[in-house]
Amino acid sequence: MADIGYFEAWRMWLDGRSTLGNDMFGLPMLWWGRTGKIAAFVSGMTILLDIAGPERLASFADWLHALIQALWSRALVYSFSVGALVLAFGWVAIWDIVWSIDIPVPGLNVLKGVVVVVLLCLAPLAVAGAVLLVDKVCAKLPAVFAHPRVVHIRVVAAVLLIVGFHFDLLAS
Repeated sequence: MADIGYFEAWRMWLDGRSTLGNDMFGLPMLWWGRTGKIAAFVSGMTILLDIAGPERLASFADWLHALIQALWSRALVYSFSVGALVLAFGWVAIWDIVWSIDIPVPGLNVLKGVVVVVLLCLAPLAVAGAVLLVDKVCAKLPAVFAHPRVVHIRVVAAVLLIVGFHFDLLAS
């Protein structure tokens, strides 16, 4: 892979040649494009949240919080009746995946058993943590977009959109 400069990358792109397969500043062009896509996505989401406004965001946050609370209380009730069935299917799926790994290591069967148990315990905790994180973030969003200095967020979102699109285009 050749290490190309910024202007050389634009020259290649304008000549109709792909910049993929080259590095720019030590980073593959593929990653410049992916970074641009992520930046444009974050910018677009920020712009959409700003358009929605603090009132709608607060309404959505309240609705989401009520939904999570309702599902959480039901999850505690249903976990005793459905939990064994879910645990059995999860056990079989994880067991099958872990046991398909074939590495010649002494004591691997014990290690595989530990991996299965850990995955069965951590997966529900990860899902619960993600749900609670989304709930907390959604509760804070209305305050962010109601702040008097929200113009800074708008400027950063616009710059991210332009820069992200730019690098995504350059990596094509």
